[in-house]
Amino acid sequence: MTVIRELNVNLNDWETRYILESLSKEMAHLKAINATSEDEDEAADAGNDFIEVSGLYDQMSSNAVEVFGKQILDFSKGEI
Repeated sequence: MTVIRELNVNLNDWETRYILESLSKEMAHLKAINATSEDEDEAADAGNDFIEVSGLYDQMSSNAVEVFGKQILDFSKGEI
């Protein structure tokens, strides 16, 4: 039996933005592997991982927008 554990953290706006941006980049990376890999197992693993990471991104981004506003999802390097 797997024991499910939780971690609660407090993040400020820039920490939250970096985590969300990293998750976004990882989703793009996994999606590319899934779409281009000639290895069926690798493609399937990437697809499964994409689903897990996108679920985390969706949950975290939803909570982040509630606290910080929509600009938290702006990953451009220009002025925010």
